[in-house]
Amino acid sequence: QLSVTSLRLTERNCVEVVTKLIEQKLLEVIFTTDGKEYLTPQQLVKEIKDELFIHGGRINLVELSKVLNVDLAQITVKANEIERADTGCQLVLGQLIDRNYTKHIAEEINERLTQQGQVSIADLTRQYDLPSDFLQSVVEKQLGKVIFAKQDKQDHRLFFTDAFVARNKAIVRGALVAATRPISITAVLNQCGISERTFFSVIDSLLESKEVAGTLTSRQGGTATFIPHVYSKAQSEWVNNFYKQNGYIEYSALNRLGISDAQSFVKRQFSGEKLVMLPSCAVGKQLLDQVEGSLEDAIASLSWIDIMSILPSIFEIEDGEEILKEVLKNIKSNVQIHTFCHTFIVTDHFLQTVMKPINEEIIDKKAEEAVSSGKYQQSRVDRAVGKEVQVEVDHKAERREERRKRAAGGKGGGGTQGRETKTKSTKKKYQKNRVEASDSEEEEHTSGKLELLSLKEVIQVLKREESLQDEELDDFITEVAKFVLPDVNRRALVAAETAFENIMMNRGSSRRKTHSDLQEKLNVSVNDVRLYEKAIKQFPNKDTQAQLAKYLLKTTATEIANAIFNFIAQESGSHPDMSGDKDLTPEDRLKILGECPADTKDQLMKLHKAVSGSSIDEFLETVEPAFTAVGLLLRKPDKKRERPQLFAHRQALSQQ
Repeated sequence: QLSVTSLRLTERNCVEVVTKLIEQKLLEVIFTTDGKEYLTPQQLVKEIKDELFIHGGRINLVELSKVLNVDLAQITVKANEIERADTGCQLVLGQLIDRNYTKHIAEEINERLTQQGQVSIADLTRQYDLPSDFLQSVVEKQLGKVIFAKQDKQDHRLFFTDAFVARNKAIVRGALVAATRPISITAVLNQCGISERTFFSVIDSLLESKEVAGTLTSRQGGTATFIPHVYSKAQSEWVNNFYKQNGYIEYSALNRLGISDAQSFVKRQFSGEKLVMLPSCAVGKQLLDQVEGSLEDAIASLSWIDIMSILPSIFEIEDGEEILKEVLKNIKSNVQIHTFCHTFIVTDHFLQTVMKPINEEIIDKKAEEAVSSGKYQQSRVDRAVGKEVQVEVDHKAERREERRKRAAGGKGGGGTQGRETKTKSTKKKYQKNRVEASDSEEEEHTSGKLELLSLKEVIQVLKREESLQDEELDDFITEVAKFVLPDVNRRALVAAETAFENIMMNRGSSRRKTHSDLQEKLNVSVNDVRLYEKAIKQFPNKDTQAQLAKYLLKTTATEIANAIFNFIAQESGSHPDMSGDKDLTPEDRLKILGECPADTKDQLMKLHKAVSGSSIDEFLETVEPAFTAVGLLLRKPDKKRERPQLFAHRQALSQQ
């Protein structure tokens, strides 16, 4: 085609020849995007390399496709072939880069390091618009060759020159060497005008080489603090001196020194000593020995001691309690001791000494007063009644349970379809009744419990002790009084029981005479009623008879009934205020009836109803069974005895 015109083929012939060669696969060509031209793969590779050179060793494949007017897919295929064939070329994020451009980048980075002293991969990524991994590999490969810098040991994406490190070391060293107190890293950064990353890159080497003496509290600039060694040394000396002088370390004092975790500091500082870690301080052997010695002295002298009085004022009650527990582990003594108010140690001998006035003076007096006033007898009755009520409730519950079982057995039959659900419900109901009865018993027992001495009286006796007269000991005295009060009341009740038994024994000798006199008196009164009844029947008017009968029942008959009920109350001792010749109201008689046995109660109830009625015959019918129920003998009517009585009544009437 480049020859003379006579031998040149026409354009159409050329197209047909090339097409024929392509069809026969004798020729490989690549068409341009407009289809007007085509070129061989070798030519495309040559043109790609030429364009790469023209663009300085870096070209985007999209831009290359536009420049060469070739489809992007063809460009991408050939770019991959070039990358495989030439180790100096790389395909990075759609960009073809050769070794010349890589070397150029390294030179620019080295120049930037010379000017700025440090550079980070992140900054280079923003500058060159290339992946960080690619730039990281470029810099690491060229270190010591083109790029003269060092890589940060903590942050491998940071590089700096020796001059930069030396300059910043000098700045940081100057700032920290002058510090005598803890200083915030933020303040150091602001004062020195360096970045946080730069500071932490040089501080480690300064600390390792001991050019700067101190420690960092953390690796975060916002919260990090540099503590100079001279300050830590002064802290340690102060803490050691304080501990040697006082035997303890107060956590709040360490906090004021700037030590945030006081307990951890104490454990590190005194790792060789056995300290007792308390809520507010740490205590050493020196102070523990002092407390132990004071306790041993108090125990040996059979006295008492409050360990808070020998501890420094900064100690709280909780601290004293823990110290006391620790010290008592090492004290071995046969003396019985008691602990009060968490920090008071009292020997049992001291308690017996201060309680001696109560045992010798007050207990017997209180016991006699309780017996003479009837309080002791009433408490015995209350306890007895409570037990009877409980027994009765238990019996009723057992009977109900038996009836329930019989009913369930009858209804359920022998099959498996008995009323199981109903039976369970019933059982729960009666179990509930048993629980309620038990609760009731406890309440009645508590209400029937007699306390002869009050807490206030015991406190007054304790305050007679010379060593307990300080007003600040009121809480201690109250707790001691609460401790001894149950035992004091127990002794008082024993004394009351003894006094009551003595009284009952003394009454035994006169009881027989009293019984005989009462029996004779009541027999005379009953004979009077019989005589009066005969006299009343002599009146012709029925209304008059009824009125006189009621009057007789309200007077003589009621006196007989009251005498019998008073006798019952006196015998049982349940109602000392109702014994003797006291006039009783119907309510009083019912109260006494409520505490009588069942067989006696029935006969006395009939007598009680008879004197409240209007029939003298009914009264005479009930009086003899009542006599028998209470152990009295009612003589049969005797006319020989009636004559003197009748004569005496006539004489009395004639004198009126």
